[in-house]
Formats: sequence, structure tokens, C-alpha cells
Amino acid sequence: MAASLAAGLADAGVSVARFGACTTPAMFMSCILPGHEYDGAVMITASHLPVNRNGAKFCTAEGGLEKKDITTLLMRAAELAVDAGQLPSDRYNDHAFVITAALQASSALVRVVDFLPEYAAYLREVIKKAIANPEHPDSPLAGFKIVVNPGNGGGAFIADQVLGPLGADVSASINMEPDGSFPNHTPNPEDKKAVQATRVAVLEAGADLGIMLDTDVDRSGVVDAAGNGINRNRYIALMSAITLRENPGETIVTDSCTSNGLATFIQQLGGKHFRFKKGYKNIINKGVELNQAGVPSPLMMETSGHGAMRENYFLDDGAYGALKIVVEMVRRQLEGAGDVGDLLKDLREPVEAMEIRVAIQASDVRSEGDLVTAAFKQWVDAGCGGADHWQLEPENYEGWRVRVTEEGGKEGWILLRPSLHDPDIVLNVESEHVGGMRAILHHLLEFFKAHPEFQVCTGRVEEFVYG
Repeated sequence: MAASLAAGLADAGVSVARFGACTTPAMFMSCILPGHEYDGAVMITASHLPVNRNGAKFCTAEGGLEKKDITTLLMRAAELAVDAGQLPSDRYNDHAFVITAALQASSALVRVVDFLPEYAAYLREVIKKAIANPEHPDSPLAGFKIVVNPGNGGGAFIADQVLGPLGADVSASINMEPDGSFPNHTPNPEDKKAVQATRVAVLEAGADLGIMLDTDVDRSGVVDAAGNGINRNRYIALMSAITLRENPGETIVTDSCTSNGLATFIQQLGGKHFRFKKGYKNIINKGVELNQAGVPSPLMMETSGHGAMRENYFLDDGAYGALKIVVEMVRRQLEGAGDVGDLLKDLREPVEAMEIRVAIQASDVRSEGDLVTAAFKQWVDAGCGGADHWQLEPENYEGWRVRVTEEGGKEGWILLRPSLHDPDIVLNVESEHVGGMRAILHHLLEFFKAHPEFQVCTGRVEEFVYG
């Protein structure tokens, strides 16, 4: 794909720089950093998915391209293919075509640039400036032991080129060799095996912190010195605690699946919580929109580990978020304030949490999803089948979220929404009681039973409830 893309761009007269192995945030920064400032950048990656799912992420200095921009690109590419006499049945991606196009391009238009070290240098300067250690300005991480687990993706440079050169002991880092078959675990900070592998490495090494990265380093999570995994709601809470100390009273934007406890935690820190919708690009755009409207919003984070900060060009950058936590770790230890995990002591967490799906079997998936979603809203408005302890949340931007009052002053919730990418209705459920999710989903099945006309399969929900 890289060869084909470079050849096509060069053939069109574009000056092309091939970076080789890189990360998605680094590609964006190539459009920003002085001395580079490219007009655009393209990252070829399958992220944590198998290699047959490789695709391209496009960005400019204004950020990642939107869906409408990608649609325009594809339409234009199709027009050019027709003009060139290429038919949909042509094997225009085979090696012969790539070589032919490359031979027709001017070799002066394509050059090799080793950009990742320059991006690493930028991150090192960010850390040095944030810690500002007067005694050790160039080695502010000396004496700290940090485990990096890139999951055999592209994030090993964080240890070798960022943390290590600043004095950190990164010798206990694991899964550093890039390998697209991901032999140890999926490079995903939400993955239980990734968390456990990082936890074991941290505890065995007596490390101060562990960092988990996804393949192209636009998502992250951490493990504290006690071996506690910090991802999803816990990661957003930790980043919120750090961000709101620096930006008191401002607004944190998250996706729609965050817990009730996180909202309370942000409010207790003096911040405001704007729960929007799934899709990291959606929450970043909402953050940009709020800032432009005069609502200061320093942090936008999704439970998946995607996150962007106003101070970092609103860039979806897992490395930057993890390094903010490294800086916080150093600050707290120097001040004798304890581990970063201590910041989460007031976070109320659910006892149970899950995502489960109802398969859409209709040929028109979008219309069926909209039909089910609208009917659910009507059912809720009509009293949720007699469940007066079910109450619609006042603000909904994606599907419909219902708060469920539980015994002992506890509460759970359920969110019903169409999937962004798959032919499913997604159900996100949390409860603060053992068995609470089963009770919530048991009652939800009454809604589906009342609508036999729906072309859906509730088998997975029924298996969970009755199995």
C-alpha cells in the first residue's frame, strides 16, 4: 500500500517523504513541527486488527479528515480511475501496476525521511519542560523505572527514544519487537491480556508505572506501581484529575458509555462533564466546537483509550496522554504525595459492566436500527413497562440512556444505541449490585417481546439472562 500510494502521488507531481515505521500521532505532528510542516500525511495501519484490515488515516495541520472528506477523496479517485481506463475488475493493486507507476514517477519526488526520532525529540522536550527539574534538566526521569508494553506494535520508541534518554530505567519493558501477527496479545489497552502482562511486568520489576499502547499509538492505558490496571473510566478519571488541577472548573468531554461514577468524580473535582457520543473523532470535534463557543474544554476522551488535549493541537495521541501521567507520577513522588493511582480513591466504580449486542437481521440495517431506537424511546416515555425505577437521562446525543435506581442508594444504567460500524444494536449496561445487569437486561427483554415485528436476534441477551 505504501509503495502504491507513494508512486501515485509522485506520478501526480507531489513531493513525497516516506517515513517508514511511524505512529499516527507522529504523522500529524509532521504537519506541525518546524522544518517539516507537510501539507498532508497518511498513516497506513490496521491498528490492533489483523493485517488484512490495513487502511489509511489522512490528516493535515487542521487534524484528521472527516468522513465527508474521505468520501470526496474516494469519489475523485473513482473518477480518475475511469479517466485512466481502469475498470473495477482490473487488478490495479497488484505488483506489476505499482512497479509500472513507480517507474513512470520522477525519483526526485520521493525521498526517505527518518521522522520518528524528531517526533520523539519533541516529546522529550514536552516532558523536560513540564517537570522542570533544576538539578537534572536533561534527565528528569533518573531514578524512575517504567515498563512500556507496545504489544508488538509501533510504540517501542516511547521506551527507547523518549523515556530512556531522559534517564528512566525501561529495561523491564515487554513486547517491544514489531510483529503484525501480535504473538503475545492484542495491542489494545482495553485487552485483559495486555493489562495482565503489563501488571506482571510492573510488579516483577518493582516499577513505578506501566504504559500500555495500541498498535499505532493513538490509544493508551497505564498500570500503577501497585499493579492496578487503569483504563476505560479509570483512565479518563485519572486524566481528568490531572487536567482539572491545571484547568479548574473546565469541561471534560467523553463518549456516551462512561459510568455514573465518573460524572460524579469530575463534578467533585470542580469540573463539568459533557457526555457526548461514541467515536473519538466525534468527541474531539465536540471539544473543538465547545472551545470555539467559549466553553473551555481541555480534555476529550473515549473509554477506548483514545484521547485528545487542547494543549496538544486537539491531536488524538495515546503517547501524549501516557506521558502526562508520567509527569504526574514524578511530581507526586517528588512531593511525597503517593502514587498516581491514589488520585482515584474517590472514584465510585460499578460492580458489573458489560457491552452486549442484539444482531440486526434486516437488509436495511440503518433503518431497522433507527426503528428499534425510536421504539425504545417511546417505551421509556410510556413508563418502561411499569418500571418506575427506570428514568431517562436528561441529555442524550446517541441512542437513549436510562438510569436505573437500585437498592441501598445504588444505581445502574443501560444505553441502547445503533452500532457505528456493525449490523447491531449495542447495549451498554452497568450496575452497582452483583446480579444487577442480569435484572436490567431481563426487564429490557420485555421491550423486545412487545415488538415481534423487529428483525433482530436477542439470543446473546437471552443467553446471558437465562443461561
